Amino acid sequence: MTNAIENLVRHRNLALKLPKHWRLLGQFSPPETNYFTPQEKDVLYALKNLIGIPNFETLVHKKKNAVIISDDKSRPTPANLLIPPLLDLLNINGIPDENIKIIVGRGLHPSLTKSELQEKFGLEVLNRIKIYDHNPLKSLKFIGKTTYGTSILVNSQVAKADLKIGVGCIMPHELAGYTGGSSIIIPGVAGQETINQNHCLIGTFDAEFGKIEGNTIREDMEEAARLLGLDLIINVILNTKNQIVKVIAGDPIKAHHFGISLFKQFYSVKIPKKADIVITQSYSRNGTFGKAMKALFAADLALKKEGAIIFLVSCRDGISSSSIFRQMLLQNPTSDLLFKFIEKGELPGESCVLYLFSKIKQHRIIVITDGLSQNEVEQMGLEFASNLDEAIQSIAKKNPEVIIFPQGPNTLPTL
Repeated sequence: MTNAIENLVRHRNLALKLPKHWRLLGQFSPPETNYFTPQEKDVLYALKNLIGIPNFETLVHKKKNAVIISDDKSRPTPANLLIPPLLDLLNINGIPDENIKIIVGRGLHPSLTKSELQEKFGLEVLNRIKIYDHNPLKSLKFIGKTTYGTSILVNSQVAKADLKIGVGCIMPHELAGYTGGSSIIIPGVAGQETINQNHCLIGTFDAEFGKIEGNTIREDMEEAARLLGLDLIINVILNTKNQIVKVIAGDPIKAHHFGISLFKQFYSVKIPKKADIVITQSYSRNGTFGKAMKALFAADLALKKEGAIIFLVSCRDGISSSSIFRQMLLQNPTSDLLFKFIEKGELPGESCVLYLFSKIKQHRIIVITDGLSQNEVEQMGLEFASNLDEAIQSIAKKNPEVIIFPQGPNTLPTL
């Protein structure tokens, strides 16, 4: 049954009655982007106009087999639309279906069920190609170390393939700056030890949502992809309905950075100044608190030092699909304790984001949800409010300036 908060966060705008002494700086959402349902020609156009690579034919020349690494269900990449035309083009260039494998680059995430595989890849792909599940604990090959000291252990099937192609989507990420690109290797098809070492580089730079410059986690990922010999990426930019607005293909680093520049054009919102209060909601990441948390990272970029965040989040699927992540959230560890874990390499890779979350919790965060109990919210070190009026009344700031982000996880604020 759909709950009241979920009904509210499905809307693109928030109609709020703010106190008279509150000054609204604006309600900011990414502009509506034109979308298309990609036909074969749209994907093929990207593959015929590669970024940073001369042409597809030269890339495939003399290759006898290929592996396609796809992201998993945690990313909304429409692999069912992207992979069939890619397979056809590989066939034309001498690599038949029987010499092509798909590896689900799930990193440390759960395996996909049969129904999830069908939803992700579609019947055509399932009927044509064998799909394998990456296991971060076995069948790994060591290919060297990065300059950051990360030992690169990757899926052995990927390592031995003649042609290696990564498929994913580009969206802001709190650790790697953005998803897509070389992250299909780390964490996608890397060993657990490699993922942990890479993610623990969070202690070497000031990470923030959508940050690429000086991001050692991203640089480490890119170096690993070069060591492995990732040949090609096909990445997409999606709108808030997860419909494709752009297909980008080419060199794993050059094409990815080009895609990031396009993403910023689509999704950046210019705010006049940082605010005392940011009101944000979880649209369109309504499932778990862990996924919706991206809205908090975006809100943090628009918030003054002593600011407060009011967060509307449905959490229809609870706190997280990861038991480790859920357990650590509820333990509410301090940033100092988490940093000690990071320095020792003892923080599970998928949970390094908790370090950033602990830093954001230096702000006051008021959560409005009916998917989580008040006790769960407070265990995470946050405040609970039954409704917006209660949250607003709990803030006793004098003449605060306010910003509203109706689509928190999809918003990238810039000054």
